[in-house]
Amino acid sequence: MHSARLPALMARIGQAGGAEAARATVAAGLTWQTSATLLHISEPYPGAVAALLIVETTVVATVSAATRYAAGCLLGVLVAVPGALYAEPGMAGLALVVFASVLLARHGFLGHHGLHVPTTALITFALVQGRHPAELGAHLAELVLGIGFGLACSVLLFPAVRVRSAERALEDLRLLIARHLDGLADAVVRHERPRSRLGAAWEDDLGTALTRARTAVDEAHESLRWNVRPTARRRRWHLDHRVLRTLTDVAGQVSATGRLLDAHPGAPEGTRPGPAFAQPYARLLRTTALCAYSCRGGRPHPALPAARHALARLGAPGCDPPGTDVPDQRLLRPLESALTCLSAPAPTPPAGARRLLDPLRPSPRR
Repeated sequence: MHSARLPALMARIGQAGGAEAARATVAAGLTWQTSATLLHISEPYPGAVAALLIVETTVVATVSAATRYAAGCLLGVLVAVPGALYAEPGMAGLALVVFASVLLARHGFLGHHGLHVPTTALITFALVQGRHPAELGAHLAELVLGIGFGLACSVLLFPAVRVRSAERALEDLRLLIARHLDGLADAVVRHERPRSRLGAAWEDDLGTALTRARTAVDEAHESLRWNVRPTARRRRWHLDHRVLRTLTDVAGQVSATGRLLDAHPGAPEGTRPGPAFAQPYARLLRTTALCAYSCRGGRPHPALPAARHALARLGAPGCDPPGTDVPDQRLLRPLESALTCLSAPAPTPPAGARRLLDPLRPSPRR
């Protein structure tokens, strides 16, 4: 029983940022011990703080944070040294250093790491003014060690692979699109407004799911860049942007269909969709829901060709018997666009990429 609980506990710790905290802890500890051993510093707080501040969730984010942190410290040193050596009197030099460093700290590239420009500038100014070059060198060496150990721990200590969260977000998006299409089909059959079946905020829910999926896919791609884990190299994430674009287009067509259907229940008699049009149109909506839920980057759903053929027959002029309701072409266009998006096949990777992405596949004998 305890063995069954252990994976769940480790998963919860990972979701709470436990892996990132562990990497930061190891980086800070290594920086502290190395600084105390090699630099003979009894309390190397600046290096340990640098290691803690640059460790992020992904390797790319850690490299970016380390670059901004190092740039902020370097700018602080470059501003403080001339002010401490050449500006007279000392208070005027200090004011000039603080003013210039605060201006540089507001640069957009540095982000929140811009705080280290005036901090490093003040420490450097005090050490240069006090004629303590050895202490300044030790302080900068601490920072270099902290940045180095932070980068090494982020790269080597099980860097995150955020693929499962992206897969869950895409699955939620597919499910929501399918539910909305089924709800629109029910609204067509019962001559109701879509909001009465799906709720007043159904379009907002769809937009929220899209935003969550985009964020999750971007985070997944970022976690795979520069990642040395074999799990990251085997992931077939060249398809996921294509899937997300397809689902985004289909979601837009679903919203357009819902807005068009929202006007029909209040339309005058004879202009709203009648039974001769509502039943086949509802079946097409449900078939589109099935195809959207099956959009996973592989082959299109087998029902797609028949659905497109039925849609073409439904919208063709002269196909309905006399006295039946004429289908509204405005309702057919979004559905046709959605089926066209779902019909596009996913791109296939080249042979070399397929061999790299599937290392367990046996190679052909010569």
